[in-house]
Amino acid sequence: INHYPFLLIATSPSSVNTSILSQPWTSWLLNFSMPSNSAAWLTAEKATPLEVRSAPYTPPGEREIVVKNGAVAINPIDWLKQDIGSMVYSWIKFPFVLGTDVAGEVVETGPAVTRFKVGDHVVGMAVGVNQDVNKSTHSAFQAYTVLPTHMTSHIPSTMSYESAAVIPLG
Repeated sequence: INHYPFLLIATSPSSVNTSILSQPWTSWLLNFSMPSNSAAWLTAEKATPLEVRSAPYTPPGEREIVVKNGAVAINPIDWLKQDIGSMVYSWIKFPFVLGTDVAGEVVETGPAVTRFKVGDHVVGMAVGVNQDVNKSTHSAFQAYTVLPTHMTSHIPSTMSYESAAVIPLG
């Protein structure tokens, strides 16, 4: 048996110690799976419409959180990228997920994150299209977005996700 944090791999049926599987703390482990994610993909330069299909769920890195999106806002640069192609964000390789303005609930925190906890309601600027990031997992047009904590803020419990998502653009 190979042991990894949150992962138990049996290399053969006889190698499994079934007594460990009957422990109360292992029941959640047996049913553990990553959330399923879907995204609106820009499949090629100037492609319309965006194509909704599955996307990888990516755990957060250091100083990052994962947010289950409650609302996203369409920023003019998002439709501009789709309309004029490589004149903006020329480094992007297709398929790619766009979107920068997002609000939702924190579902996972990465190492060194102290300002946010699971369940917090937040607004953030997704940085997937930034040249130094250039990752669809960090863009907003999907169910789950990885956000850097320095680009994320708490929102009051009285504010809707829809109202919060438009704050970055003003």
